[in-house]
Amino acid sequence: MELNLDPATLDVLYPARLALDPTGEIAHVGPSVVRHLGAGLSGQHFLECFEFERPRFTDIDALIAGAQSASLRSIIVRSRAQPELRLRGTVLPDDGRLHLLVGHVPTENGRIGEEMLSFADFAPTDSTLDTHMVSVAHQQLLNDAQRIAREVEEKSRQAEAANEAKSQFLATVSHEIRTPLNGVLGMADFLSGTELSPEQNEALGILIDSGRSLLTILNEILDYSKVEAGELELENRAFDLGGLIKGTSGLFHIKAVEKRLYYVASPANGWFMGDETRLRQVLSNLVFNAIKFTPSGGVELRVEFGEAGEDGMTPLVFEIEDSGIGMSEEVQARLFKPFQQGEVTTARQFGGTGLGLAICKHLVEKMGGKISVRSEERRGSVFRVELALEATEGPAESDDAKSEDGQQLSLSSLRVLAAEDNATNRIVLDALLKPMGVEPTFAENGREAVDMFRKGCFDVILMDVMMPEMSGPEATQIIRRLERNSGDKPVPIHALTANLMREQVAQYLECGMDGALGKPIDVEELRRTLEGVALVKSESQGAPYAQNSRASSD
Repeated sequence: MELNLDPATLDVLYPARLALDPTGEIAHVGPSVVRHLGAGLSGQHFLECFEFERPRFTDIDALIAGAQSASLRSIIVRSRAQPELRLRGTVLPDDGRLHLLVGHVPTENGRIGEEMLSFADFAPTDSTLDTHMVSVAHQQLLNDAQRIAREVEEKSRQAEAANEAKSQFLATVSHEIRTPLNGVLGMADFLSGTELSPEQNEALGILIDSGRSLLTILNEILDYSKVEAGELELENRAFDLGGLIKGTSGLFHIKAVEKRLYYVASPANGWFMGDETRLRQVLSNLVFNAIKFTPSGGVELRVEFGEAGEDGMTPLVFEIEDSGIGMSEEVQARLFKPFQQGEVTTARQFGGTGLGLAICKHLVEKMGGKISVRSEERRGSVFRVELALEATEGPAESDDAKSEDGQQLSLSSLRVLAAEDNATNRIVLDALLKPMGVEPTFAENGREAVDMFRKGCFDVILMDVMMPEMSGPEATQIIRRLERNSGDKPVPIHALTANLMREQVAQYLECGMDGALGKPIDVEELRRTLEGVALVKSESQGAPYAQNSRASSD
């Protein structure tokens, strides 16, 4: 192969070129070589500037002889001025000259100093071009991977910020809705215990139903937000399945009777390990849905037990069958997806968020079970929940609401401090406590609660969480410090709050509280909490929670 082209053309075609005269002197240096090694190579002898690595030539005559015999395919030389720079190329004779078409042999990072060689730095005949193309492709992939990693990290950061903002928003919404709802349902419960006319009782029933429906919608939205965030956790405690079925059947029966329907539940016995609250939520949702969508006939809840396996797990099947409106296969296919209900006209008629069944599905699957439905339009539906639960022994029977002599405990002697900044909630709480014989002392914020605690003597504190001047957790920490400094027996403190997410309750316990009661207030839960305090007080023979030196111990 001969290069019968003018130097300018050769520089375009072969930018990394060295032209040697017959004596071995460098007659011409291509632009790429000049860029990396400088223009000072021209006029110098090749062997003064480079040494051969392959073949091991020691004089230029051997190079010329090898090129003319065509036995020389390639050479590798090293720059004497820059030993880290190695060049590989092909030697071609051309009209008494030798042309070395060379290219860089990449180091580990493929760089000369800080400057990466480009494709233009290689002769078309140089096999190093392939190596360089791989190096460039690898570098591009690495750059892309790093860019994508940065983008993913940024998206993840934005998603975490959005989730945090959403959680904060939901917590705020929950509090702001539950607080007035506590007033509505609390006063409604109070009125239900008074003398009312039939018309007033009917209006009160509608008020209570509407309030509870609103509470159900709020709970479903909060539950589904936990499902989306992966924050919905299950408890694993011993519970009485028979008690669960009996305890909820009364509510189901009342709802059924209101619609002139029958409700039947098969008997169930036995203690099992699991999350009683979430199982009750699943069954309640399914039964209430069945009653809602059944215009005539009735609803049946069946419980079937299988044989316990070697792992100690007992298969349980819950079936809720109704004689209601039924569903098409198309509706069944989307039934357990969020925000999905039946036909548009059905959803409009019966209402709801479309989240209940999606939450049920998540809860059942988190319990290790499965939920399914079979239905036919206008012929009813059967919802089936399959679980495997560990059987366990029930606790010894006790009656926490009675004293040692078996007499029903009186709550009238309890000294209750209630910290609540909302005037309506104070009225509600007072109305709920008075029928129990309790006359509470009210504080309108956390600071006032601490001051009253210093001066007074209390058996239990009901502490709101979000209050002006000083929050409930802050007040609790100060009270606990006062007790430690004075050596007093700790007074039970229960949060009374609309903020009842799991992580929030954990924070209340961490700051020193003993438990948490929700808003709207569950009257029976409140009574059980106070009865527990009264029982402890009775067993300790009424020993007061002394305040000998609180005023000076802060």
